[in-house]
Amino acid sequence: MIAPFILILFIAAFFIIGIYIHRLHKAPLWQIIIAGFYLLSFLWFCLFFYTHSADYTQPIDPLDTGYKFIASKHSLTYITFFFLYQIALYTLWIRKASIPPIPLAIALCILYIGFIFNGLLIAQLANNIMLFFPLFSLIIGIGIAAQTLNHIETNIGKTFLLSIILVLPVFVIITLILMLLGQEYNSISKGLTETTTWAFSKHSHPPHLPHQSHYLCTVAACGSPSLVKPLRYGKRAGQPIIVNRQLQIANAFEELITDLSPTLHRFIRRNYDKYGYDLSKKIKSTWASNLTYILMKPLEWFFLICLYTFCLSPETKIKKQYAY
Repeated sequence: MIAPFILILFIAAFFIIGIYIHRLHKAPLWQIIIAGFYLLSFLWFCLFFYTHSADYTQPIDPLDTGYKFIASKHSLTYITFFFLYQIALYTLWIRKASIPPIPLAIALCILYIGFIFNGLLIAQLANNIMLFFPLFSLIIGIGIAAQTLNHIETNIGKTFLLSIILVLPVFVIITLILMLLGQEYNSISKGLTETTTWAFSKHSHPPHLPHQSHYLCTVAACGSPSLVKPLRYGKRAGQPIIVNRQLQIANAFEELITDLSPTLHRFIRRNYDKYGYDLSKKIKSTWASNLTYILMKPLEWFFLICLYTFCLSPETKIKKQYAY
């Protein structure tokens, strides 16, 4: 529940920083807008990273979480190069070419290294919509590099050549430092291959865990028949459950979220399982089930509005839930 609050704070902070940059550094408004979109896509990518937190050796429920696309043991390498890339990107965007030649060449060479890392992530996430962020980051980086070189008034050829020459030494130095911190010389490749379900993955995962079978709506369906209006029996995870319209609507809404954004669904499901399942186990009486049903009514209406807004045949989607 704290995620929307963090997002609001993030957007507010961005507008304040954007106004500051616009006034102090005279950055065009269109660049501020693109930077805001970039930061929001980065936040979405972090959410995706958070919801895909399982190592390939760990059995998971795929509705709750996903497997990491960068192996935990080698993630420091990617995080380090990622943040260096962002620092270089921001510095060259704000300062353009107004920095001394050697720092300028180093910043450019870090961008070039970042291009390679973005390319690797694009390939790793080839079948996932979240490849958008590294692709967007790559396009922004190429644009910033071109803008920087365009602002160099003298010795543009020497600066460009120096930045190319520095790529290997800078990469080796950073890698050596990372090795002192416990990374391996081939952490870049292992970070992608020591995973499962992704493009470069070399491992298979254990069998998936069965999903938990009791939720608030299911418990609510066990209330007084005159109130909760059970329709029929259904099946979930191989177990029979009582199905009422509230449960059907809730599950249809969950299916809608899955269709629109699997990442958002995993985030919601992960937190719902964390709190909702424990709460549902404490609801053991008819009156508690009745109360749960009543408290869920506003959410049921909200889900129904969403279904009728975004689904072509909402009733068909609702009625097919939990069919035997």
